[in-house]
Amino acid sequence: MTLEFFPKYERYDIDAQNPQIQVYGHRIYKDQTLYEYLLEFLLVFVSPKSEGTVEYEKIKSDGFYFNEIKDEKNKLHYYPAPRMGLKRFIFFNRSDQEKRFEIDRYTLEHHREHLKQTISVEGSNYDKEFALDVLQDLFYGYNAIIGKRSWFAQSLLPLAPEIIFSESIGNKKTRTENLSKENSFLKIDREFNFSQHMFMARGGEVYYLHVLQGLSQSDSNLRDKLSEKLKNMITSIPQLSALANHIQGEWEEVVDAPDNQAQFHYLDKTMEVIPKSYENVAHFTVEELHNLLCSELDAFEKVELVGNLLAIQIIRMMTYRSTTVLNLAHKQAWVIDLTKNAQGSIRKKAVQGYEELEENVFRAIYRVYNEEMAETKKNVLQDAAKDTSLLIRKLGKDIGLVIPPTGGNMRMSLNENLVKILVLTLIKPGERLLFTTFLELCCEHYNIVIGPKEAEQHFEDISYLNDFNENEQIFLELLRNCGFLRNLSDATSIVENPFKG
Repeated sequence: MTLEFFPKYERYDIDAQNPQIQVYGHRIYKDQTLYEYLLEFLLVFVSPKSEGTVEYEKIKSDGFYFNEIKDEKNKLHYYPAPRMGLKRFIFFNRSDQEKRFEIDRYTLEHHREHLKQTISVEGSNYDKEFALDVLQDLFYGYNAIIGKRSWFAQSLLPLAPEIIFSESIGNKKTRTENLSKENSFLKIDREFNFSQHMFMARGGEVYYLHVLQGLSQSDSNLRDKLSEKLKNMITSIPQLSALANHIQGEWEEVVDAPDNQAQFHYLDKTMEVIPKSYENVAHFTVEELHNLLCSELDAFEKVELVGNLLAIQIIRMMTYRSTTVLNLAHKQAWVIDLTKNAQGSIRKKAVQGYEELEENVFRAIYRVYNEEMAETKKNVLQDAAKDTSLLIRKLGKDIGLVIPPTGGNMRMSLNENLVKILVLTLIKPGERLLFTTFLELCCEHYNIVIGPKEAEQHFEDISYLNDFNENEQIFLELLRNCGFLRNLSDATSIVENPFKG
């Protein structure tokens, strides 16, 4: 099959990639967690960017924008700041003892000693060491990804641009064998692997490129509007930015590195490619993201909802891609089961529909798979399953779109969080729609099937359309309980986005 990709980089060898990259883009990967899609996307957004390689000095003050690609032949670069001093200050003392390297303990001690010289503490009951512990705990309270990871692989919620960290990987060789206290602090901070893509595995880059596809189809003003709203979300706590800049800035005073030192002041990262056909749903993506960002919400809640929205949209991208690769006659329906009837026809149809979705997402791999791949690399198909159907299952369960969390009879459903996302992305802030129109939009954007009308459109000849009436009534009650439903009469209901921008 012919594979068309965006951007059209010169010298990009798509045939050399694994089958899941060839079908779904470079890359959506099993080990990337829910928040890491959002964090990586925002990392690209806040960073200076260029088409092709440029001198960092020329673009270092840029950032917080969606670039307009002028020449698809040149690779897109972005230049995030690693800020290892700040990252070490926040996470090191809270990480597992066995995952702390002595060289980083030594480095942190120097950092904290220097910081003590820059702060003052009023009153005699508290000392500067305690004040630094309070600062560390303040930042750590915004943790997003901790788990059992080493300190350098942990992340915070993106509530300030300075705390959106790039991936950094250390190991015994880089932190022990290659380093000693005789080394400069500059070398100590640079001796990480910043390009492994183990956790920041390019899923956020894929989403960023997808947003660029949508913006290229939209009104020219939307690019600036979306940039402004996204910037507002991640600059909502300026006090965090001030503290982060002080902690990292004082560390840079200690290191005293040359200006614009690579691997210390900035990293040079490149984005790869995504399927060109993603552009067919990209206008939905930017419209939904813009509506959500325009809704007046608490910063914490908005970050959570945007993170969940990315997961939904990535699932949609992959679902859509599979139907086009397989040349299916009908779009893949997302049959939503809101009933409690384990023996009912809705349950049966939802379970069957989700099985088909996973099967199609994986089956699309066979359009590019060949036996030579199996000869050059072991477990090609097993790895492909982990990055396709099983990845969708994991993301879906993380946000409650796929239930149950464990066990069989997997199917799609909606919780209050997902209902809120649907309302806030499909309806502009302060506006309202007829309930029937809202159901149509859910179907148009996501192929969501809840009521009998949408079921008939998707499945045509089915004998239990009336059973979808119960599903629709439960959805009405869910909207009402969430505060989004207004009844004009017994027969007419209105769905409203009350979060005016």
